[in-house]
Amino acid sequence: MDVSTAVQQLISLIEHSNLTKQRVESLQTLKKVYDTFGKIGIEEEFLYKFIENLLISDSDVRIRNEAALMLHQNFKDKALKLMRWTLNHEESSTILSTTYKTLISILKFIEKKGDSFGKLALLQEIDLIKEKEFKIGIEILKSQSDIREFSYSELTEILINYFSLLYLKKLYFRLKYTIQDCKIVELNFMFKGLTKLPIPISNLLNLKNLSLRYNQITEIPEWISKLTSLETLNLNINNINNLPETIGSLQHLKELTLWKNELQALPASISSLNSLKILNLRLNQLNFLPEEIGNLKNLEELNLHDNKLTNLPVSFSSLKSLRILNLSWNLFTIFPNSITELPSLKILDLERNEFSNLSPLIGFVTSLEILNLCDNRLESIPETLGNLKNLRILNISRNKLEELPKSIHSLENLEELYLSDNNFKIIPHFLKKMEDRGVKIHL
Repeated sequence: MDVSTAVQQLISLIEHSNLTKQRVESLQTLKKVYDTFGKIGIEEEFLYKFIENLLISDSDVRIRNEAALMLHQNFKDKALKLMRWTLNHEESSTILSTTYKTLISILKFIEKKGDSFGKLALLQEIDLIKEKEFKIGIEILKSQSDIREFSYSELTEILINYFSLLYLKKLYFRLKYTIQDCKIVELNFMFKGLTKLPIPISNLLNLKNLSLRYNQITEIPEWISKLTSLETLNLNINNINNLPETIGSLQHLKELTLWKNELQALPASISSLNSLKILNLRLNQLNFLPEEIGNLKNLEELNLHDNKLTNLPVSFSSLKSLRILNLSWNLFTIFPNSITELPSLKILDLERNEFSNLSPLIGFVTSLEILNLCDNRLESIPETLGNLKNLRILNISRNKLEELPKSIHSLENLEELYLSDNNFKIIPHFLKKMEDRGVKIHL
């Protein structure tokens, strides 16, 4: 049997068989024949129209998806308009995924090819954009410069963002987003039932704020490193148990929140997040921090509430910009002296650990304004605590204290003092003097 006859029989099976499996296999075989023999076995334009018709009108999802895959692999130079139409009209998530991938592949193919016909096709696609925020952005761009002079990469980037938004909006109802200059800069997937990050995010290179909280995500993909414009990443309340080393590539990241996940360790590459100011790791399973964490020179807030930490790395003392440190609900038994070398620290929360005493070195943290030592096993407080002249709130309730150091009276800026649930035998007379000067004392 010659190639032409075989092709006609395959097409006949695709068109007339009632068996989906047989139709899919015939379509896959047709692709192999075309890959092997090309125009010798079948005329290109005829095959394209045949596959186009399957994608647009066939009732079977598997057939439509196979058609989309064949267009992706064999007809990048023809299928741009068809794929745009499919993205707008298709309902199957499987076919939408294939269509989206095909569109991105076509755009990159046109950009790489770099001929005048490709640029004209890109400009025509931009003129067909209907999304309100994009249309406004395009009109602004046109008023500022001749869009025809834009580079291939600039035109492609607009369309990648546009097609990515169309795809995501079809998959996720009431998706929240922000667009600036025809680029998606903010996405919020809160309560979208995600188990993994949607692939289109990897193509949004101008994304600055990404919220994925309240989902069921288990891992962060390696391609997160592509989002180099990212400034805030919110992964609160998921099921993530580790972070990829590539997260260290997010050089502009200022805020990383991973509250209530299942992290047991942090990658060493976290030390490369040079712009990071806020790191929230509360309610995880961390039992140690990497030595490299000391390289976060710009870190201002660190929340490690409710983990399994027993100590801090030596490098912790290098966090000279740290203002807020929450180590509450951990397993510390010995006060980490590295804390005393943090000159910017204003708020220190050590509630519900297992401290039996407090290092006299605490008196060196003179920047402190709020100190919470509630719910430990403290039997004494060092006199050096009186050196904390900026302290406004001191909570030492629910401990085993029998007496207070007289130096507490020297805390001239103190506003609130919490002392309840201790073992005081005698209430110090200086507390009355502190009350007289306006300190609220909670016994």
